[in-house]
Amino acid sequence: MSNSDRLRSLVRDGKLYLSVSDAIALVLENNLDIAVSRYSLGYAQTDILRTQGGGAARGFTGSFQSAALFAGAIGGGVSASGGGGSGRAGGVSGGASATQLGGGSFDPSAFFSMGWDRNTSPLGTTVVTGVPFVTSQGTSYTTGVTQFFQTGTSYQVVMGGSRGTTTSLTPVFNPQVNTFMAVGFTQPLLNGFGRRANSTQIRIAKNDLKVADSGFRQQVITTISQVLNYYWDFLTFSENVRVAEQALAYAQKLLSDNKRQVEIGTLAPIEVVRADSEVAARQQDLIVAQTNLQQQAELIKTALTRQVDSEIAAAQLVPQDKLPEPQTDDVPPLDDALKLAFANRPEIEQTELKFRDQDYTIQARRNSLLPSLSVFATYIASGLSGNQLLCPPGDTAYGPQCVVSGDGFVPSVGVSTGGVNEALSQTWQGHYPDYSFGLTLSIPIRNRQAQADAARALLERRQLETQLQQYKNNIAQQVRSAEIGVVQAKAQIEAARKAVTLAAQTLDAEQKKFQLGESTVFLVIQAQRDLATAEGNEVKARSTYAKALTLFRQQTATVLKQYNVELNDAVTGHVERSPNIPGTHSPSAPQGQ
Repeated sequence: MSNSDRLRSLVRDGKLYLSVSDAIALVLENNLDIAVSRYSLGYAQTDILRTQGGGAARGFTGSFQSAALFAGAIGGGVSASGGGGSGRAGGVSGGASATQLGGGSFDPSAFFSMGWDRNTSPLGTTVVTGVPFVTSQGTSYTTGVTQFFQTGTSYQVVMGGSRGTTTSLTPVFNPQVNTFMAVGFTQPLLNGFGRRANSTQIRIAKNDLKVADSGFRQQVITTISQVLNYYWDFLTFSENVRVAEQALAYAQKLLSDNKRQVEIGTLAPIEVVRADSEVAARQQDLIVAQTNLQQQAELIKTALTRQVDSEIAAAQLVPQDKLPEPQTDDVPPLDDALKLAFANRPEIEQTELKFRDQDYTIQARRNSLLPSLSVFATYIASGLSGNQLLCPPGDTAYGPQCVVSGDGFVPSVGVSTGGVNEALSQTWQGHYPDYSFGLTLSIPIRNRQAQADAARALLERRQLETQLQQYKNNIAQQVRSAEIGVVQAKAQIEAARKAVTLAAQTLDAEQKKFQLGESTVFLVIQAQRDLATAEGNEVKARSTYAKALTLFRQQTATVLKQYNVELNDAVTGHVERSPNIPGTHSPSAPQGQ
């Protein structure tokens, strides 16, 4: 929130020397309206990052959010529609049915889970397990990765396994270790197929970065135009102070002359009172002009700074440029001006960019009208190992002993140990494979939600087209009015200058006649007032012309080009050099001032 170094360099001896070039440079560096608008560019860039990960664009001030694009709350994104690791046709551990794996978002996602369990269960029979109750204890883990692609393709790779022990007398392996690996993919063929259906948010986010850039340019144009008008008003108020001081000097001289004539007896004393009243009125006008100038300086300081500190607040503003003089070619012909406005106005550019956003939405909504047809394939491999009791040939393991048919129990020969390595080896070598593939088809009978969203997307597109024409009509009217304002202001300046010439000559004539005794104090005072009024009207006319010219350039969006402003300087908030503005004062004040 500190002001740029440029502002400090313009303050000398308690005075702030400010040219038009300096004012524009300070606006680009310090103005808070531009600083606030600059964040829209960052928001747009975060939307690109978010949508590339499969989320929905959050939007920003000035962006267009289609209501037909979201089935629910803003921010759902493509990940909301993806399946999970368990699949929709049985899951990894599913029985004889086909297993479908897929889902995730554009960013790959890795997962891992682990668990431990101990369970004791009473049994109603000992035939199966050999014991009246069984205590089982096990540890399991699962890990994998999943991802969704812009084509609609999704895949999932899952690995897992478990190790368990039991008090049952009949298992082949105790402890028992099993492992599995599953690889699967899913590809929509109709609804959800292709980049048009799945990359809508990314395409919109990239396009909205251009919308943010255009909106930022619009804010820069508006702010620079506003500050230029502040500068013209300051020059106008400065001229008003000069005119008020001159009028006061005329009134004071008249009062002095009247007092002298009253002293020598050639003028009635009432004329001194009349002249003194005129002095008081002119003093009031001067105070009003000076306070208006002071208030305008505060507006300029606020617009050109991030914060008005004590040094800047105390600095006297010294303008380095003058009000522009009328030129014969200051505005182009109306047809050319309209072409400039239609080519440069950010509102038109933003609406045309929003057309592209809406076209992306329409494509996605049309895709959602199709039936859902997906193809999937899955490969699952398993492995099983553990500690196994070794019995003599022909005998069967039962608990810690071997069973001989008809002769009871005999000791075991030994124990074959196994574990994770053997189970994983079986899994990788595909000893127990499970292959599955298939199609899933879903045909909506009416699909009224998708139909309504598609219709809404078309309606929004047509509404944007109507708004574009509305913008063009308004812009054309604004350009015409601005050009008329320039023509009228030039005529006012010419008339005001002639009025000043007439008023000055009239005052001179009245003063000479008064000295010869052929006029009155009232007529002299009236002539002084007329001259002050005429000079004030000339200043007002010149100010009106400067503002009309600024308004014309704002309405045609040529302000930046006219003052050689680089938009990148506004984006970075740092101006390497002051804009080179033809016909203006040098950017820096002379050292001797």
